[in-house]
Amino acid sequence: MTSHCFDKHGIDRRTALLAGAGLAALITLPAGPTYGANASSRRTMPFDDNWLFLRGEAPGGEQPSFDHHLWRPVHLPHDWSIEDLPGAPKTTGDWTPAVANWTVKPSTKGILERISSVTLPPTDGAPVLVGPFDPVASGPSPMMRAYTVGGTGWYRKVFTPPPIGRDDRIELCFDGASVECEVWLNGEKIGANRYAYAAFSFDITSRLKSGPNVLAVRVVNQGATTRWYAGSGLNRHVWLTLTGPVRISPWGVAVSTPKVDAASATVEVVVDLESHLATAAEVRILATVRDAAGRVAGHGQGVLSLAPAAKSEHRLTIDLPRPRLWHPETPNLYAVEISVLSQGRTTDAATTRFGVRTIEVSAQQGLRLNGRPVKLKGACIHADHGILGTASFDRAERRKAEILKRFGYNAVRLGHQMFPQAFLDACDELGLIVVDEVFDAWEEHKTPEDHAKYFKADWRTDLTRMIRQDRNHPSVVFWSIGNEIPEREKPRGAEIAAQLRDLVLSLDRSRPITAGINGPTGKPGEVARRSIDVVGYNYQLKDHLADHAAYPDMVIMSTEQYAADIHDGWRMTQANPWMLGEFVWSGIDYLGEVGVGGSDLRPTTETPPKRGDFLIFQWEYPAFISGCGEIDILGRRKPQGLYRDVLWENSKLEMLVQRPTPQGTFERLGPWSWPDELESWTWPDHVGESMTVRVYSLGDEVRLLLNGKEVARKPVLTPQDRLTASFEAPYAPGQLTAVAYRQGREVARKTLQTVGPPAKVRLWAESARITASPNDLAYVFAEIQDDEGRRVPDAQVPLTFSIEGQGAIRATGSANPRGVKSFSDPRTLTFHGEALAIVQPNGQRGQALVRVASPDLKGDALTVRVG
Repeated sequence: MTSHCFDKHGIDRRTALLAGAGLAALITLPAGPTYGANASSRRTMPFDDNWLFLRGEAPGGEQPSFDHHLWRPVHLPHDWSIEDLPGAPKTTGDWTPAVANWTVKPSTKGILERISSVTLPPTDGAPVLVGPFDPVASGPSPMMRAYTVGGTGWYRKVFTPPPIGRDDRIELCFDGASVECEVWLNGEKIGANRYAYAAFSFDITSRLKSGPNVLAVRVVNQGATTRWYAGSGLNRHVWLTLTGPVRISPWGVAVSTPKVDAASATVEVVVDLESHLATAAEVRILATVRDAAGRVAGHGQGVLSLAPAAKSEHRLTIDLPRPRLWHPETPNLYAVEISVLSQGRTTDAATTRFGVRTIEVSAQQGLRLNGRPVKLKGACIHADHGILGTASFDRAERRKAEILKRFGYNAVRLGHQMFPQAFLDACDELGLIVVDEVFDAWEEHKTPEDHAKYFKADWRTDLTRMIRQDRNHPSVVFWSIGNEIPEREKPRGAEIAAQLRDLVLSLDRSRPITAGINGPTGKPGEVARRSIDVVGYNYQLKDHLADHAAYPDMVIMSTEQYAADIHDGWRMTQANPWMLGEFVWSGIDYLGEVGVGGSDLRPTTETPPKRGDFLIFQWEYPAFISGCGEIDILGRRKPQGLYRDVLWENSKLEMLVQRPTPQGTFERLGPWSWPDELESWTWPDHVGESMTVRVYSLGDEVRLLLNGKEVARKPVLTPQDRLTASFEAPYAPGQLTAVAYRQGREVARKTLQTVGPPAKVRLWAESARITASPNDLAYVFAEIQDDEGRRVPDAQVPLTFSIEGQGAIRATGSANPRGVKSFSDPRTLTFHGEALAIVQPNGQRGQALVRVASPDLKGDALTVRVG
């Protein structure tokens, strides 16, 4: 058994699966040598189709003779935890959810560890079972997993292998499986995997039969395996890789650029080779570097001898004249083509993309890429895709990166495990700096069934997989060896950190090492920071200045940041070179950790919390979303994201209106929370009532007008204002306008207009042209509009989607954090006037006609071109 799939799976795989998503940035390369009896090179074949699935145990399911005719067909990637539970209704019906909350006092224990010990009963009146949600069967700490259900699932696939030459090899590669799996071929166990987020592979050449073969996979996600929604099943791609007998080892190409200047760069290519011949082999390696236009930019070659059944490493050095450097603002990419020749033929070939760039970090000059200073405008994210669960479709992975880039982020921290290669590919192409993280726990558990139970045995293998898989991505600028590790301040924790650091440096010395540290740090993380180059503080903004004063050479970045601290954190980042940047928790809403970004209603007789007071909220079932994202699960900007636009000077003015609370109450917020604000001046139930209007502005003064008459003027001059002018305005239908001034001159204005009642539904697609591959997706939004075509900003309207032609509706839903439903149901309810249908092609070229209908509203139709 080997532990990794092949290096990037080659450009052919990427071209076939990703080009359909419209990736103009992909490097176009000439076709490699064809595979056959006389010209054997690498060929990677998608292995995602024609699987059968059973949710539950299947004693004897690994045996070829097992009767699987009642199992249902699935196409990978597949996440069973987001699918309907047997017998579950598809909607919740009409009822009103409640909110639970409590105050957590500071302690030395992990925050989420303390939450996980609390289990709340379902809200009275809520159905206990709906779609994929079951608050009882989801087990202990169900809010962590979004009240979904894990368990055990079985997959089987009957296939006939492609013909190969006498000495050639076939590798079975999994990009990941959540959470633990065992694999059998023709009844013989060929291996297992216990780390859900890394690729793993098996050489199956000697175990294949000439006729039909039976592959069986048992996947288990039992209990509290993570502190977030991990999904269940074969949720990433599977491949067959064919090579000759002398081949590149799994993930066996490493590309680095140890010397870079304007005139030239030195490209060092290290190739790990392995021979499966019974005799010695003379091997020739050819390397060609191509630029983004496919032009040859450099060559290298080498010759070596391989003993029978031996492995060897070979190093090539290539001079690259006038390199185009990789940077978030100019993400230039190259590709190196590797050919392995032996016995008069090409026995293996692989293509790996890379970028030319230098990384420097110091307390005096901060982070510099290619000698240029970079401040990190970062977001933490989890791996799920909202209503798709964790099924890793390449279009969903790229879309996530596109959304972050579009909204101004230049960096992303992966929380808290390895992400699919398609996401990192997109970060390379778009220019997103990545903090690549491997562990959420070392030896001490955070949840009873988390990966800590395997850490002692597996940490070396797991960390090696991260480095080998991801080391050629220029977007990966930091390696993170852990997040909020409980034993980080103990002698054993210091020992583990040192071992992790040594292994990282043995595999890659080109990047700084970091970790996310939370809680008390003693003498600013003296033990914790000993083995890291950049101290990642999760929160603790108040400690940054004092810790830097005590340790002037310490470099800091906020690896997690509260919503309440984004203004002060960014100002500190701007003012201090030793502060590299910040990563808000979180950039995008995610499934699980339900309601951590929530709020509640309290009587006005109660004293509101002070800034910095620590509150944790948990929404009861039927909520299922974290609620702390600056972007919702559909990919749309939330109020705190609009504030972020002003803070980062991407917008000069944004205006939002606080949703009125019942008389005698106020909205209480926690550190991850943001007020319940809307870009709306449509409040028909509140005529004459005072409304709180917040204007976020880069001006020094803001003027508020209601129907042309001035309500008030307010200065925005001091850091304490935090770019915010808050007004009280009596609600009256019409136009609410905010005008920002700087030194008396108008610099921006924005108007919110009262709209009419819902009258029609309009469909629009992020892209109305997709490929026919089931790995591509079309995101079709439904917007509720009034008679004049204006979006009704707070409309909750039932919709029914339908589709004809070459596609199917994969999922529907909204960003409603309490909107539990069946995501496979074509019916849904809008939230803030919007809902989403995700269309998946069926493999045939043509078109798909999407329709939407709603009672008493005019419907709409939209054509998605497929092919």
